[in-house]
Amino acid sequence: MKIRSYIKGDEKEIMELDARELPSRWNRRTIENWFWKFTDRNPAGHALIWVAEHENHLVGHFAAVPYRLKVLDEELTASHTIGALVDKKFQNRGLLKFVGDKLMEDLAKNNIPYTWGFPNLRAHKFENQALGYKDLLNFDQWGIAKNTIKQTPSCPNIRKITEFDSQFDQLWQTCSPAYPVAIVRTQTYLNWRYLQRPDWEYFPFAYYENETLLGYVVLKLYREEEILRGHIVDIFARRDDENTLSHLIDHSLNFFIEKEVTEVMVWIWGNPLIETLFIQKGFTKKEIDRPLILRTNMEHKYMQEIRDNPGWYFTMGDSTEIF
Repeated sequence: MKIRSYIKGDEKEIMELDARELPSRWNRRTIENWFWKFTDRNPAGHALIWVAEHENHLVGHFAAVPYRLKVLDEELTASHTIGALVDKKFQNRGLLKFVGDKLMEDLAKNNIPYTWGFPNLRAHKFENQALGYKDLLNFDQWGIAKNTIKQTPSCPNIRKITEFDSQFDQLWQTCSPAYPVAIVRTQTYLNWRYLQRPDWEYFPFAYYENETLLGYVVLKLYREEEILRGHIVDIFARRDDENTLSHLIDHSLNFFIEKEVTEVMVWIWGNPLIETLFIQKGFTKKEIDRPLILRTNMEHKYMQEIRDNPGWYFTMGDSTEIF
């Protein structure tokens, strides 16, 4: 058994292993998605990927996708671990821990101090016990059924986005001081995340006043058999800008009415005003067992502060693995 880092061409066997061992109705992976997600098409850089190889065939893999993260007054490169998988013939032998340990060592060598995960139940237990992650927060699920959505007059200040331009850099600079910990939402990142993904269509909209950008929202449609769901995968404005956030949520609900969704669902953390607006507009909250976990890979000056979970702002779009 050989544990090694990714080399060009591994992606073919990684995709085959993934399709064989982890078939998914919800997140069918494609080779185009793999290159978008794991290579340097990502403006934060190429993913770190480690694999287990047995008799010249890959039997396990684990990856960390880099993100630019704002932590208080610093912007740094952090990462999101995804794709932990072992061929069933080699499971329960501790193989994933060997691969995971190498990945964590590599993150430290590359000066990536923090790594978060968004695991399912089985991966949650493994990553906390074997790799040293710790629970950071647990998401609430906000939802509203189509028969309780209230349509509102359309807002002329909202426009569909075909490209995130330099105004989004300015929006980030203006709004980010009020968000202690958040993924850096610059135009380069937003274009990659929502407009350059090859296998899924997102619907981004922005709110302007007097030609000045004040906020944006990104929507997604997702069908599961007879159910068509609407997701608010990202929303961003000044943290206390009730007018902008309210208009963006209203526009989202109007969009979902037009698309005849069955229900709207949102996972979000870190802005109480948005939760208040959800309640006002008829959303209900449901507790779910889906944690965000965090690992510290090396010493960093904000090691304590980053674990202050009210400081995090996290939306569905901050995970490329599921949404």
